[in-house]
Amino acid sequence: MSRLASGVSVVAVRHGNQDLAMTATSLVSVSLDPPTVLFCVHSDARLREAVEPGARWAASILGGDALAAADWLATPGRPAFGQLATIAHRRGEVSGAAILDGASAWLECETEWIRTAASHDVVVGRVLAAARVPGAGGAILHFHGRMTTIP
Repeated sequence: MSRLASGVSVVAVRHGNQDLAMTATSLVSVSLDPPTVLFCVHSDARLREAVEPGARWAASILGGDALAAADWLATPGRPAFGQLATIAHRRGEVSGAAILDGASAWLECETEWIRTAASHDVVVGRVLAAARVPGAGGAILHFHGRMTTIP
């Protein structure tokens, strides 16, 4: 599967007074009508318990300038508190979750359902709001165990 190139995004949720975020290479469009996406999260990840059905979260589809943020949020064992302290972001109007300034587009979603799939859980969310950043370019791809930018 390391040979399957995939786009890189960051999924974030505001859980109480704490921001939880993770790098995801599994954000997938499921349906355009109604707009629905899914992502996969390790079942014992901190973020997993915060995205139960009805929870609202944001997905930042990363532009090429966000490689350092993607790398940090993919680091195992990073501190639970202050994950976004050094990453420029703003709060989504609908979800309250962090939307990274390095995003070329973003989605705000509400979890509809979750299913276990081996060591991960599949989280399906209805898109409540979305936008693209005018003039934003590039992307980050995950390929063969590494993240790289493309123009």
